[in-house]
Amino acid sequence: MQQKKLILHYKRYLPVIVLGFFSFFINFYYGFIGVMPMDNFVLYNGGYRILNGYIPFTDYWLVTGPLLDYLNALFFTLNGVNWTSYIIHSSLFNSIISIITYLIFVEMGLKKKFSIIYSIFFAILFYPVVGTPFVDHHSTFFLILIFYFFIFGILKNKNLYFIFIPFLFILSFLSKQTPAVYGLVGIFFLITVYLFYDLKKNIKILKPLIAGSIISIFFLFLFFYFTKINFLNFYEQYILYAKTIGNIRFSTYKFNFLGTVSEYKFIFILLIVLSSILIKLRKGKDVKTIFIILNIIVLTIVLTFHQYFTLNQKFIFFLIPLLAGTIHVFYKKSFQNRFVLLFTILICIYSTAKYHIRFNEHRKFNELEKVDLSKAIDAVELTNDLSGLKWITYKYPDNPEEEIKNLKEAMQIISKDQSNKTIITDYQFIASALKIYDYSPNQWHHAAVSFPLKNQEYHKQYKAFFIRNLNKNNINLVYEISENEDFIIELIINKNCLTKKKVSKIMTKFQINKNCKDFQ
Repeated sequence: MQQKKLILHYKRYLPVIVLGFFSFFINFYYGFIGVMPMDNFVLYNGGYRILNGYIPFTDYWLVTGPLLDYLNALFFTLNGVNWTSYIIHSSLFNSIISIITYLIFVEMGLKKKFSIIYSIFFAILFYPVVGTPFVDHHSTFFLILIFYFFIFGILKNKNLYFIFIPFLFILSFLSKQTPAVYGLVGIFFLITVYLFYDLKKNIKILKPLIAGSIISIFFLFLFFYFTKINFLNFYEQYILYAKTIGNIRFSTYKFNFLGTVSEYKFIFILLIVLSSILIKLRKGKDVKTIFIILNIIVLTIVLTFHQYFTLNQKFIFFLIPLLAGTIHVFYKKSFQNRFVLLFTILICIYSTAKYHIRFNEHRKFNELEKVDLSKAIDAVELTNDLSGLKWITYKYPDNPEEEIKNLKEAMQIISKDQSNKTIITDYQFIASALKIYDYSPNQWHHAAVSFPLKNQEYHKQYKAFFIRNLNKNNINLVYEISENEDFIIELIINKNCLTKKKVSKIMTKFQINKNCKDFQ
């Protein structure tokens, strides 16, 4: 009898264990193949900054979420500052979200064998497309959990789940402003509709939501207190300046209906199928089913909206298995034959295979889709911290050895200079590799996005911030690694106040004359 209980216990948790290992190691594998310097090293250096006691928004200008810098610092503390620790971080998050997706499918009523398949497809398309920790993915991670907890609350008739929704929103927002804010609008819509659908019964969710909001505000207060982040700096950089970037994108984007439909055709097809199920149910009494389906539809719309207005590569194709699994659960409520289910399954299998090859195998997100990845070499040639990383970038697609040679030369020059200096580069592993601090003015160096140019709002505030940090750290010297003549430092400090000298093939040295009349 005892043996039978053990077997049943083992069978119950076996799918979760298998899925957990698969979703972890698939991201771990692809996280070591190729890099996009501007994107993949930003948070790596962010974690290193935190370990060295530097404070976001005070010591460096930041327009993306500070939470990931602290999370990376935690993983670096546990396992050292290295690429393996970095990829363990993103792999663990891929594992967690895939397991909870499986539990959602099972809770909806989908058989375990199908739940595991859809969850595996989800795991393939969620974090492995980028591999490394990424602000959009982490913000999306917490946002998905908000919608999942809404579903759990409905299915289990436990309002306690709603207490976590405000806290998860805070975590999503501290990862990145969007899609968190879009998600807040979406979840507010869902809660409002849910309340008015049966106010007398559903008003009970307000108590845990209010309690969760109070707890979340308290957490936010503790976060600012213990991290010593200046709230005014946070507000200016993360909210006011970041808002101007969003305003520019909204005002300049031209909606292309056919292009958008073509780009996300599989998502839209499944969204139409799921919406048709909802339409047929809207006058029924199956409230749980109605709000579960509406929940997934709103989540899909929110993330598609975010993807359309973001400048990053496409990453929302994990919605396909989520939509397909939801259709699988409820298709019988609207369709009499299995054709719709078969059609849905075929779309899910085909699109998962397609985007797996494009984004995971060919590393499209990292601009490596047309690069021969077999030419990659072990990044241990650069530093032991990057051991195991198969180094190849879009900058030197045919000759990664040349890129490493140039970087090693630049690193050698920097290491010999014992003075305080600012290092501006997309290769933001250099400071940690040399065991120094780079005093970089920004978290990352994307002109007009990560910091304002002269014709943008908040440029004066940004320039004053940068100069204040130069003076505070007694810095008169800037090293900038760039393969062209478009130097970041010249967008911040007037050229008349800079004396530049090419010191290697890819690096230029700038001496700052603080007595220059155009310096301020």
